[in-house]
Amino acid sequence: MQRNLLRNLLFLATAIVLLGASVAAMRSVLVHADMSQRVNLTTQAAPLLQHAQLLHAADSAQQLNLSIGLHLRNETTLNTYLQALYDPQSPSYHHYLTAGQFTQLFAPTPEQVQQIVGYLQQQGFTITGVSSNDLLIDARGSVAQAQQSFQTQINTYQLGARTFYANSVSPSIPATLSPLITSIGGLDNSVQYQPLYQRAMIRRAHQLASPSGLTPKDLANGYDLTPLQNSGILGDNQTVALFELDGYQQSDVNQYFQQYGLNTPNISRVLVDNATGMAGQGAVEVELDMEVMAGIVPQAAQIVYEGPNTTQGLNDTYNRIVADNKAQVVSISWGMCEAASGNAELQTLDNIFKQGAAQGMSFVAAAGDSGAYDCQNINLGVDSPASDPYVTGVGATSLQLINGTYGSEAVWANPNETQRGPKGAGSGGGFSNFFKQQSWQVGPGVQSQYSNGMRQLPDVAAVGDPTTGYSVYCTVTNAGCPATGWMTVGGTSAAAPLWAATLCALNQYLQTQGKARLGFANPSLYAMFNVQQQYPAFHDIVAGNNLFYQATAGYDVASGIGSPDAYNLARDLVSPSAAGPLPTPTPGSTPSPTPTPPPPASPITLISNGGFENGSAPWQESSAQGYQMVDPSNPHTGQYSAYLCGYMSCDDRLWQTFTVPTNYQHFVITYWWYADTNKSTRQCQDTFSSQLQNSGGGVLRVLQQSCNTNATNAWVQESYDITGALNASKGKTVTLFFHGTNAPGQYQTSDFFVDDVSIVATA
Repeated sequence: MQRNLLRNLLFLATAIVLLGASVAAMRSVLVHADMSQRVNLTTQAAPLLQHAQLLHAADSAQQLNLSIGLHLRNETTLNTYLQALYDPQSPSYHHYLTAGQFTQLFAPTPEQVQQIVGYLQQQGFTITGVSSNDLLIDARGSVAQAQQSFQTQINTYQLGARTFYANSVSPSIPATLSPLITSIGGLDNSVQYQPLYQRAMIRRAHQLASPSGLTPKDLANGYDLTPLQNSGILGDNQTVALFELDGYQQSDVNQYFQQYGLNTPNISRVLVDNATGMAGQGAVEVELDMEVMAGIVPQAAQIVYEGPNTTQGLNDTYNRIVADNKAQVVSISWGMCEAASGNAELQTLDNIFKQGAAQGMSFVAAAGDSGAYDCQNINLGVDSPASDPYVTGVGATSLQLINGTYGSEAVWANPNETQRGPKGAGSGGGFSNFFKQQSWQVGPGVQSQYSNGMRQLPDVAAVGDPTTGYSVYCTVTNAGCPATGWMTVGGTSAAAPLWAATLCALNQYLQTQGKARLGFANPSLYAMFNVQQQYPAFHDIVAGNNLFYQATAGYDVASGIGSPDAYNLARDLVSPSAAGPLPTPTPGSTPSPTPTPPPPASPITLISNGGFENGSAPWQESSAQGYQMVDPSNPHTGQYSAYLCGYMSCDDRLWQTFTVPTNYQHFVITYWWYADTNKSTRQCQDTFSSQLQNSGGGVLRVLQQSCNTNATNAWVQESYDITGALNASKGKTVTLFFHGTNAPGQYQTSDFFVDDVSIVATA
């Protein structure tokens, strides 16, 4: 504030016209502080409104549970790190971060979180929780408070037999918060996740007095898991998380284990957001997941995460799994049409899955049971979260066993099962409308007449045809289970835990061979698919369709790259030259994991006090008029930013020197900048630049060169890969240099602000 006072006094002493210029020059500060300046979250609309009938305004006193999703920090650096983490040629390959390391490097800062919390509290909301990784804020408040805070209208609508509430227009937030907030979940309850077995199987659940359908032995023989099991690969030292939105009955799963002679796994339950744990309408899904998992890897520990079926509930449940970081594999058999999720929610979930990938977690999700029409209408669509690039989407097939072993497969589809939608039921698959196709998704068949540059799914497939179904035991009356307990259940929600269990087995096998676990599985699976292996790792499914897309040789959007030959896949992952014989189990003991090599140094930040919250040091500064640059006028986050110029004949310089570490290979700089001007000329008269300099003041790289004509009137993030410049200066000192100028002799000036500066080094 001292600097602003000095500037105002100087202008007042000069002339009245100069005072007018000063007021104009302060426009950026006033705009920044004015909470009426707002940004619309255009991705936050409720998609179902275009088909629904408006009934009336929602009750203003009705309580809403909101889930505020926050943007990742240093996201460009994170994307680069994830690419290296799953590149076999990178020194960082499979060296995973801890949850704490991820939060420190890529989560929003405590100051950013507090900025949002403060606004919500000011608006009267009660903060009910902030996630440990700072990616989510839970808040509770009334419809009236939500309408006032987010300048929207919440109404009650009807669609068919359903009544729901939703915001009629996109919400808006103060411009100061727009760089921080990804989504505001909970303004509507128009859609809910569905347990995908029900969507395929509810009319076909057979009430049986004895088991029927595919048994654990059938599945193990069909997908070549038996050699692994016979050698002691049963999930020892592995933990799988089951994402669930309902409860289970322990006596049911115990009966299943007893029927098939399975040891009772180590099962624990985590209740999220006051979930009751009671077995309800979705209990068949939960018990299906638990029973299929135990049938393949009975020694694997299961953590059943249960949350309420709300936007807040599912966000918090996914996030709790990632923040706990206890499981190596996550199985997901719930989902919804991607288009119904909305882009803001898809981005919030993607942030969570990215953290899981950075920590070495495998996410496996059912691809949906409405074939190529996941929104249950006549339009092509896919299922979320299977459509997320950091999730392995699983389709469903019809499997024929010959003499108890693999015979043939075709894509599962039943056009006569119209409860699923007008086109019928079948294996989900198609193209995302939100996520781009990733670099690892290549191979024979990936590019087809339908390809459009978007993420394609499923990635893999396994048996899910309800005609044969899986043997499941469930007696929960609310879920429609028979008193006899035995059912046959199918759908992609059965194929997903089968693949998740297979990944658990692969992880244990890799450990016995001194290898790290798979982590995010898609890059490795597609790599196996793209190179001819000594042992064929996948069954190529060339028959059938998913109500629109036909199965073909190679990859297709009906069956992905195929179903697993688990034993072959295990040996191929180790590589033929390194793979030894399967370990011989010792009676009464379980294999011990082989310690993985110590990882290289974790990512580090080379710039200190990048948010200027601790004063000037270790920054150095020079101002032609002696102004203090660390200033509270217009922070991006926190309470301070660096303020350059805003006065006639300005020549302001800000810099920090650091030493380039020798044991890192990749370097990315990010910072936020803000420019405001009261000049109307289209000529470049006031300048702002950033560059890297060597110890002698020589320029290593020019980063940004902007003028008054580039005034943003808003905070904008800049990001540059500076690997080339810094690799040539390892072990030496380098200076990051910001420079602002205003033309001499002109009363009209420009302001430049810098905040949240970071240079992240990764191995």
